[in-house]
Amino acid sequence: MSETKYGKHIIREPFHKASEEFGGGTIFKHTDDENSGVIFEHHCINNPNWSIDESRSHDTHELLCFIGGNPKNIVDLGAEVRLCLGDNNEEHIINNVTVVSIPPGLKHGPITVKKLSRPFVLLRIINTREYQARLNAEAGEGEAFSQKRLREGNEVTKHGKKYWMNTIRGPLYIDYEPGWTGTSIWAHHNEYYNGTTLGYHCIVTPYDVRFSHAHNFHEMLSFLSGDPENIRELGADVSVCLGDELEKHTFNTPTIVSIPPGLKHCPMLVNNITKPVVFLEVSVTKEFRGKPEDK
Repeated sequence: MSETKYGKHIIREPFHKASEEFGGGTIFKHTDDENSGVIFEHHCINNPNWSIDESRSHDTHELLCFIGGNPKNIVDLGAEVRLCLGDNNEEHIINNVTVVSIPPGLKHGPITVKKLSRPFVLLRIINTREYQARLNAEAGEGEAFSQKRLREGNEVTKHGKKYWMNTIRGPLYIDYEPGWTGTSIWAHHNEYYNGTTLGYHCIVTPYDVRFSHAHNFHEMLSFLSGDPENIRELGADVSVCLGDELEKHTFNTPTIVSIPPGLKHCPMLVNNITKPVVFLEVSVTKEFRGKPEDK
């Protein structure tokens, strides 16, 4: 809350209206008011007629993450989605958990739901122009080569597709940490070539991080409803401490904890869980590394 020293970093109930091309419904969204370098949107797709009918391109890197709507089993998308990439509309069929990496300048779309048996999640992660400019300026020869492959396609095709490098399944881990249930996406080494890291986890039993620590990059810890049909109800209590003072903040509704470089955070506890909670980590760095406090 704003009257506390670190309350400005707790973004409670960040619900917004989606653009009309994404259905115009209510979504959980990080708008980057604190200049972290990324924007992200968590959409629930439950309309079998949902589509984006036009092809388009951007001047910043974007990830389209297709994730099963049941947080206990995100691998089962419960849908079949057709996505086109490139000037020739190369067709890709997505029917399980997949991250599509779209570099600046790559045309993508149309996107069409072909089959839908249950709601699924579309998570968009978009670099800001300022962060993209920094990435472009810092890119070495190897990174520039990878970006060119993603933008223009690979000379060596796979199953007849030249944009096969753009569709990434995972990396996936099962029951990776105590408190995480089922399969997590856990990409902390620039696997998507976009300059961010991603964690997408399901919490159904108490989960805690006991040590205070800081990073040299901006990190967003988001707590979302695991029920795609009821996104406003978190179904858990969360407490997190911020700063050297260990200033404690608590919440029980969907929330983003936005942690700038150098700000100590944790201990953190998720408990009193009545339904699955989605724990989403997005960090503005190519390599995720922590700084555990020395004891």
